[in-house]
Amino acid sequence: MVDTERPRHVFMAEESLEGWIRRENARAELYLLRNVSPQGARPGAIIASPSRSNPDYYHHWVRDAGIVVRAILQLYRAAREPAARLRCFERMMEFVDFSRHIQQTAVQGGTGLGEPRFYVDGSPYTGPWGRPQDDGPAIRAIELTHLAFNLLEEGRRGLVQELLYDATLPTGSVIKADLEYTAHRWPATCYDAWEEVLGHHFFTRLLQRKALVEGAALAARLDDPGAAGFYLEQARSLDNELRRHWDPERELLVSILDQQTDPPRSGLDSSVIIATLGGYSIEDHELYGEDLFPVDHEQVLATAAKQKRTFQSLYPINDPARGVAGIAIGRYPEDRYDGYRTDSIGHPWPSLTIGFAMYHYKLAMRYRRRRKVVVTPTGLPFFQGLPGESAQIEPGEELLEGDPRLERLVDALLREGDAFLARVRHHMNPDGSMSEQMNRFTGFQQGAAHLSMNYAAFLLATEMRRYLLSPT
Repeated sequence: MVDTERPRHVFMAEESLEGWIRRENARAELYLLRNVSPQGARPGAIIASPSRSNPDYYHHWVRDAGIVVRAILQLYRAAREPAARLRCFERMMEFVDFSRHIQQTAVQGGTGLGEPRFYVDGSPYTGPWGRPQDDGPAIRAIELTHLAFNLLEEGRRGLVQELLYDATLPTGSVIKADLEYTAHRWPATCYDAWEEVLGHHFFTRLLQRKALVEGAALAARLDDPGAAGFYLEQARSLDNELRRHWDPERELLVSILDQQTDPPRSGLDSSVIIATLGGYSIEDHELYGEDLFPVDHEQVLATAAKQKRTFQSLYPINDPARGVAGIAIGRYPEDRYDGYRTDSIGHPWPSLTIGFAMYHYKLAMRYRRRRKVVVTPTGLPFFQGLPGESAQIEPGEELLEGDPRLERLVDALLREGDAFLARVRHHMNPDGSMSEQMNRFTGFQQGAAHLSMNYAAFLLATEMRRYLLSPT
């Protein structure tokens, strides 16, 4: 049998993972910022990809742009050079201005702030599409709330109140507009993160809850107690709805309820795990109290384990006989979008594979901080799938501070996260660029080139890894 997989470059075998991460971080930052306020676009527009045909991704998606801004805020916080810090600040302020513009434009349309896609001049995309998509306003509110708290720490309260949260109704500020939309809209159905199916989605709901909880904290900080109470009340109402997504027979957090599609989806979807990564940044993820579905929740662990097993067997490039570490992760098993057509077969995505790396890093960090691991029967399959002695943990066991098995578990999670990065590295283009998908048979990149989400995911995951490895 001829191996059709892309030949690896010599540096792949010679360069350490640490060295490659440093080099790829620099390239990811460069590629990402090229997609922010590109020439000819309204400042603040963030293109999903420079690809203008087959497929045309030269548009601003609210969801994608919000995640990109999360990465830019991280770059802003980490910047050592004043020029780099200023560049990131300017891009974020342009994004705020662009967001205010498209909010005002969207209000005039039929789906309001749930309009998902805009041309780079700020006008809404008018073609047929899955509308509304309510994850977008929630994600934008989360990331701009993080920015607002950062600016408040810098003493820029006036800027926050002018542009981000003005504590008035009707509001002219971006965050409050998104929070009001989310607080009133969350009971309704919408389209999923993949823009394909109408229903109630775990991904959207968990991010809506996080937006409302963090938005309440910001409202309280800015002397808007009535709004803070209202947002928290709506977040509590979401709790019971989110718990409905657990299927005890399958031991799976299903991605969609009340779905309106035929044939119905299985509900096994990587967006569930990706949702647990959103919202709380590494600096403030414990600021607002316990999350409803933290990364170490037994139901999240069980879902992650089942997804890893499913994609391991689904994609031929994941065959262990090929000798490549890590599992390439796709959207969902029934996926028929190949990056060009919707009547084909889906493939693994770099951004999702990187997201699973970040999940393992974040889980390791949580265990290290809490100094306690409780192994339940529901979560056991996840631990059994880890490398080394961690697979030998028994249900009912507790690993506490001082137990050498706790550090071995953290190390196993680090190695498992690194394996996901190694998988992406193996299929990456020689120049460090990444497209939307990796062919399930050959590993070649396909679909929209220079996908912004890939670079944002890489920067976020490797920063989480750096944080995990930093001295405690």
